[in-house]
Amino acid sequence: MKKYYISQLKEGIILEKVPFVVLKKSVGSTKNGRTNLTLTLGDRTGSMIARRWDDEGKDIGVGIVYEVSGRVMLYNNNTEIALEDLRPTNQFDPKDFIPQSQRNSLALLEELKALTDTIVDQGIKDLVKSFLEDNKFIKSFLLAPAGKVIHHAYIGGLIEHTWEVCRIALTASEMYSEMNRDLIIAGSILHDIGKVDELTYTTQIEYSTKGRLLGHIFIGAMAVKERARNISGISPSCLQQLLHIILSHHGDYSTGSPILPMTLEAETVHRADYLSAQVNRFYNILKDKPEERWVKGDSLLGRQLYKSKIKNLTVEEIVMSEIERLEEED
Repeated sequence: MKKYYISQLKEGIILEKVPFVVLKKSVGSTKNGRTNLTLTLGDRTGSMIARRWDDEGKDIGVGIVYEVSGRVMLYNNNTEIALEDLRPTNQFDPKDFIPQSQRNSLALLEELKALTDTIVDQGIKDLVKSFLEDNKFIKSFLLAPAGKVIHHAYIGGLIEHTWEVCRIALTASEMYSEMNRDLIIAGSILHDIGKVDELTYTTQIEYSTKGRLLGHIFIGAMAVKERARNISGISPSCLQQLLHIILSHHGDYSTGSPILPMTLEAETVHRADYLSAQVNRFYNILKDKPEERWVKGDSLLGRQLYKSKIKNLTVEEIVMSEIERLEEED
């Protein structure tokens, strides 16, 4: 854990080799020709301007983590960092730069393993276990985010989303005895495994080259098919239906699904996936504005969200919040 996060920085604090990522970089000059290097430094808690005079910062790269030394000070009534030294470093924890799930990932994994043990079909059970008992896969599965921006976009987001989808889909399956519970469990656990390879996460979440070229749906389906070759007890029919769940879980061609859901299990997992993603999306938008009753959604959502419970505000805070909202609408 870092000694200081951006949100903790106050005037007078001395920084000594504290890791921050460079988010932006610009170089300016004063009227007398003095060079001014301006950086935006960040971590998981926010960002802050940092400056150094008489430096063009030619060797400083955006997206790189540096050990920062300097002093926190007030400049034009803003809290900034007066830089003294920056040194690139690979010794940092991604959790210091990317938010992480508030749930216990190991506990969620144990729940998924316990559900896998209830699968009746031995072939399907062995296939799912081939992933959940693979230490190399699990190491990535526990850390991976489930999205870049929209939902579960944090360390541990993938296993949290997977657990939610499993719980939601199983609840639906309890109402319809016609559903194949084994396929519901397996499809829920495996539907997004391709995201382990689709997304990268060091100081920010990005798409890998493999992810950009192939996408997590194809990556996941191929991973399941490859492992199934070593599972002697799985029937071709069950494998085909499981692959169909993975390939159709986005539900529509417009959202990147190569095929539409055509089975009860596939439609159920698709709806569970959508519900998990949307609720998490709403939650993350609303929690960032604890003092506002109406919160502007993200650019793709296209609507405001209503919050029934808000932080207690003073009259001045309410007026300022309303002014800001009206300015945004204009």
